[in-house]
Amino acid sequence: MPHGRRSDRVNQRDLALLAFIARYGTVPREAARLYSGAGRSVHLARERRLRLAGLLTVRPGFEDGSRLLIATHAGRRACGRPELSAARPSPATLRHEITLARFGAQHELAGERILSEREIAAAERAEGRRIYSAELGRGRFHRADLIRLAPGGPEAIEVELTTKAASRLDAILRAWRFAVAEGRLAKVTYHCGPRTRRFLEAAVARTATGAAIEVHDLQT
Repeated sequence: MPHGRRSDRVNQRDLALLAFIARYGTVPREAARLYSGAGRSVHLARERRLRLAGLLTVRPGFEDGSRLLIATHAGRRACGRPELSAARPSPATLRHEITLARFGAQHELAGERILSEREIAAAERAEGRRIYSAELGRGRFHRADLIRLAPGGPEAIEVELTTKAASRLDAILRAWRFAVAEGRLAKVTYHCGPRTRRFLEAAVARTATGAAIEVHDLQT
């Protein structure tokens, strides 16, 4: 907003926050604020500047009064991430997407380098091949929720909030084991709640994939 007041002008910290939102798609306000490290009033002022500039939309979240932040097309261009796909939140995927945003904010603040699902998809499009995905056969692939860029090589991260059919899960675990054996990934970690963790651990034992796959409690 070049002709607005100084406090209305979008700055580099605003754009850094916007890039985080663009990367994760649909981001709950508390995750964005956690990532930015700003106090409540500073964060709301940042949201306001981005919204008035047409770079950010704010939508109602769940019934608890929460708010969800989404970068617009202009916003993705402004923060230098036009290659990322637009967020299209739906009731079926919303809980999972905002959980990934919280997870990403926590781990990036801890100093980890994380690729979001949108960044994984963009990287694979640019590369022309599925460099991070698990091959299921017959031209089918399974993309990780996140990728951790670790010193020992990229690590696939899956965040499981619900259980999958046993046959489908077994196929995915075996595909991840093959991706690790190929050397494309260093390892795969699943993060899930207590009930889903028991199901995952049983599947890992059933498919003998424990050497490639770790299962952890989900901390968000």
